[in-house]
Amino acid sequence: MGEKHGSARPSGSLLRRTAATVTATAALAVAALLTAIPAASAAAADQDAVRRVSGEADGTQLATASRGASLSADGRYVAYGVKGPRDGCPLSVSTCLFVKDLRTGRQTQVPGTKRLAGNPVLSADGRLVAFFTGDGDVRPYLYDRTTGDLTLLWPGPPPSPFDFGYDGVVNAISADGRQVLYTVTYSHPGEPTRTRLLERDLATGTDTVVVPEGTADFVSGGGLSADGRYVAYGLVRESAGYQGLFVKDLRTGAVRRVDTARDGTPGDADSSLVRLSDDGRRVVFNSRSANLTPESPAGDQWHPYVRDLRTGRIEAFGSAGRTVSAADGTARHVVLQEPDALVLRDLRTGRQRAIAPQTAEATLGAVTRHGREVVFASSELDLVPDDTNGVSDVFLVHS
Repeated sequence: MGEKHGSARPSGSLLRRTAATVTATAALAVAALLTAIPAASAAAADQDAVRRVSGEADGTQLATASRGASLSADGRYVAYGVKGPRDGCPLSVSTCLFVKDLRTGRQTQVPGTKRLAGNPVLSADGRLVAFFTGDGDVRPYLYDRTTGDLTLLWPGPPPSPFDFGYDGVVNAISADGRQVLYTVTYSHPGEPTRTRLLERDLATGTDTVVVPEGTADFVSGGGLSADGRYVAYGLVRESAGYQGLFVKDLRTGAVRRVDTARDGTPGDADSSLVRLSDDGRRVVFNSRSANLTPESPAGDQWHPYVRDLRTGRIEAFGSAGRTVSAADGTARHVVLQEPDALVLRDLRTGRQRAIAPQTAEATLGAVTRHGREVVFASSELDLVPDDTNGVSDVFLVHS
């Protein structure tokens, strides 16, 4: 498998999270659900509803922790990190990346992950895996599971091992598998931070600059519509702090701020992107702003929101101080970190249900299309029978 070098441009990345709760009735229902099922956890109530998906190739449980799971849109493939030491990750600080076919049980190890620095990103069909890793400076990579090609995403000639201060992250893969969104940042003592956000066309190998150098010191998060036309991202300047959450139309060049009140007033605090819908219309995000809706909390508290860019409508959901950690491609089904449980919520109907203990962790790519499956990591020992390894495992729950 050959390592290739791309031709793109840079930008930096941050990620924050936020949360949400529900109505008093729903909260009581969650609590009742968790207390009604003795130590065996809500998910364990139905042995067909939850299963452990991380493990060795022969099906035995892992000896080291696994976490950071992402699902393909159809729920067939899951990617997750496993802590070393093990083959390919010889140190205890190393993390190996695996992709598992949940239909056949076959799993493969992604090459070159070294010290995995973030959660993996899977294409909708599970063929492409994007990740960022490194022993010091972080580099963004794309792995094609069909061809075996491992590609370093970089604008022009890649930096040498002696070029310190260069970092890159992968933000998203378009649902059609043609575009990849990534950022590259150069930060060196005594010099201004230089960052760019780029979209690479995998068919042509060309890069489009989404956020040019000089626009911001950091780009926080990133999302792509299914066809790669719309890009979502946040901007931060070290001298002025948070600048806003935006969606850019790459066809027309139009840029629109997302975290504003209905009348266009900008949010008065920072926001973090969770998901841009596949059609580029809806944005799920968290914000500490107190002026986005009448429900926005005061006192510098995070709160989850969804914005419809076509109608301009912005809605708060859940409760103050909680976070939304994932959403599906329709931006309708979201995962909330509630006080008593990890909750899957349908934003259209308001229905929700507890899917995992409160201590469980779901990452940005944790929900399949239409919210049918969710993956999460947990170190609880009672989610499945005979869990005796005492470390975090990755589980899948059917909704």
